[in-house]
Amino acid sequence: MPAARILIIEDERQTVDSLRDLFEQHGYETEVALNKHVALTILQERKMDVAIISTIVQGVLGIEILHDARKISTNLPVIMISNQKSKRLESASIKAGANVFILKPLDNTFILQTIENILKVRLAAALPKKPKAHPKRKK
Repeated sequence: MPAARILIIEDERQTVDSLRDLFEQHGYETEVALNKHVALTILQERKMDVAIISTIVQGVLGIEILHDARKISTNLPVIMISNQKSKRLESASIKAGANVFILKPLDNTFILQTIENILKVRLAAALPKKPKAHPKRKK
């Protein structure tokens, strides 16, 4: 099975570098977009398995990037990351379609487990459903 591809949409260089290093050490392929335009171009050109979007990238709201990304890849799982602890921001992100909202600084173990869980759910959804066996009726 090919390595899962993770798109990191973030403009903080330290966060980008640490996420890229972490994911590549664990066998994932990564793409990085430092702005909305590059992110959408990557999504149009390549199949990605998960996107990580910062709540603000180059002055653009992460929710706006999420809306535009959904137009290209409707089922793309999204993790929103933020420096700001805000129930309103978290709620708005989830309502906009983010699967998970995580505060920085990111915990490596938690983010890896979150990625693995998302990929397991995605894989299970892609598997064909087995028909249910019907019990034989007595005559």
